[in-house]
Amino acid sequence: MCCCCNCSNTAKKVWTWVGVVGIFGLAAFFGFGWPAIVDSVARSEFVMTPGSEVYENWRKSDVPMYFDIYVWDWTNPEAITDPNVRPNFVQRGPYVFLETHERANVNFNTDDTITFQQKRTWHYIPEQSNGDFYTDRVTSPHTILMTVGKLVKEMNDPMLTGLLDIVIGANNLVDGIVYPNVLVKDLLFEGVEDRLLAALQGLLAELPDLAEGIELPDWDGFGYFIERNTSVEYDGIFRMRTGTDTWTATGQMVTWNNEPTVPHYRGVCGQVRGSTGQVNAPMTSSQVNNPGDFILFITDLCSALTLKYDGDFVLNDLEGKVWVGDNRVFDNGHNFPETECQCTAPVDQCPVLKPGMFDVSGCNFGAPLLVSFPHFYLADPSYLNRVNGLSPMRQAHEFRYALHPFSGIPMTVNGRLQYNVHVKDYGLAVTNGVPDIVMPAFWVEQRVVLTQAVIDDLMQIDTLRNAGIYTAYALLGVGVLAFAVALYFTLAVWNN
Repeated sequence: MCCCCNCSNTAKKVWTWVGVVGIFGLAAFFGFGWPAIVDSVARSEFVMTPGSEVYENWRKSDVPMYFDIYVWDWTNPEAITDPNVRPNFVQRGPYVFLETHERANVNFNTDDTITFQQKRTWHYIPEQSNGDFYTDRVTSPHTILMTVGKLVKEMNDPMLTGLLDIVIGANNLVDGIVYPNVLVKDLLFEGVEDRLLAALQGLLAELPDLAEGIELPDWDGFGYFIERNTSVEYDGIFRMRTGTDTWTATGQMVTWNNEPTVPHYRGVCGQVRGSTGQVNAPMTSSQVNNPGDFILFITDLCSALTLKYDGDFVLNDLEGKVWVGDNRVFDNGHNFPETECQCTAPVDQCPVLKPGMFDVSGCNFGAPLLVSFPHFYLADPSYLNRVNGLSPMRQAHEFRYALHPFSGIPMTVNGRLQYNVHVKDYGLAVTNGVPDIVMPAFWVEQRVVLTQAVIDDLMQIDTLRNAGIYTAYALLGVGVLAFAVALYFTLAVWNN
């Protein structure tokens, strides 16, 4: 039994071709319309509005984040002035911490932005660590001494230099140019007793005129992460876009500490831009097909870090995209003109640093701190040739960031950065004869891997989206077959 057996040939042709067009129309809907509907529904949850899923996950994330710290132990500091002996370093750690982020003082603004602060908390995990964070000891460059030396040299005041030499020598304020045999926990979080820092704090308090141009921390000791654990204020005040006006802008930074730029770097290097890495806009179809750079704003650098697209990425069958830090990141204008603004010296003196180092002294009390990738990975060979004990490897030391394209959610993060102290003769008696060497102090890796529960949720989004595409392909095949059959009957059977 058929519905058009008694129809005229003309009617049969009309209904047949209507059916063919309908099949192709359905294919177009499932190929283009269905993914657009799924994306639209999903994107409504991936903007920062009170109560949205992305907001609640961002406010206090359930995805575990780990912070691994590797500390460099300088084993032969007594030979620093011997030109035939290179400083030798032994890597200690990792000392593994569970890192949690909690947002504080959150305010939604009328210009589709959100202002907030964040509290980072680190909990030590001994069973995942190599060594004992509480009892291990290392010898490390005396960062405060080098900071004072750098500041005094920049001030070019012989009387001040002489006064400091007297104060340091008469009061036995330092043990050479190192913190000798100090506990790792003190060097990082609790603070090493620093006689020089305490004496200078007292001196500057008594002689305020001397303090002009000298900025020292008010800590009760020196530690690279001192007063940071559980601090709400340390990371500053963030303002980023919520995506409610334009979903492609979700998570993009607008200001940091109420300013759109930072004073430490020129041009684009000083602009507050990119995302913090925890909230990103879903990628558009054109971005998925042709990904560009990915920009992360990192408060510890007081600057943005530009990552290069490195291809597709798969985590437990979940498909994503991955970006990496390449030799452009810390180039200082040697090979990539756009990085010239990383140089903190006067323009006519740039570049000062060879490729692979980034000067962060401007946002660290003037301390001669330089950031690189771990083990001087991708840095100029001259840095590696001045020391022993470092072995750069891409797999272990590359900065990697992967995300899920249609949600913007990070899939895995290996944020690897090394902090170094620029040691040299700064004109003080205690630094006399010290060679110009960039000494590694410690390096960190911030690790994030999605839980299986989140992976399953994201795979459901991909499955829904891809179901339409696969259905479209199937209908397209049926449509081609129907077209051929319709053409045959139209020309050969229903021609009369």
